[in-house]
Amino acid sequence: MKKLLIISLSLSIAFIGLIWLANQPFLNKNAVLGQEIQNDSSAWCDNSDEAIDFEYPIPIVWTAKMEGCLASCQGASFTRITEDDKYAQFAGYYPDSKGNYDIDDWNPIPDKYQKHDLFLKITGKWIGIQDDHSQTVFNGKCIPIVNIEKIEIIN
Repeated sequence: MKKLLIISLSLSIAFIGLIWLANQPFLNKNAVLGQEIQNDSSAWCDNSDEAIDFEYPIPIVWTAKMEGCLASCQGASFTRITEDDKYAQFAGYYPDSKGNYDIDDWNPIPDKYQKHDLFLKITGKWIGIQDDHSQTVFNGKCIPIVNIEKIEIIN
């Protein structure tokens, strides 16, 4: 009788596990580097089907040129120096004076990085693809959003 109870309990647990596994999105088309992302259906850009927030930020080191300021230069539009990239343009945001990215305390990108034709190495965290200044700066496109941790001049 004890063996029958153990077998019955084991089969029940296995059955529950199989049901759970059958409902897991192993081949999620919205996966980036093995992580779940959330689509943002509120985006107003031409490629709004690509608007996403990453569950975990993706570390980046990109070479780019700064094209102009966003939000009083707390952020900026950048164009990556790359030959083949779907997202050549991106918005990068500089941390406020407290090290946050919610712009509680104004801290613009330093002037030395704003000079025309500088090649910059941007180190930071790519947090998603969003409708950020799409209608005024980025030609109607959703673009990568980067929280800048460090900027270096490389030319």
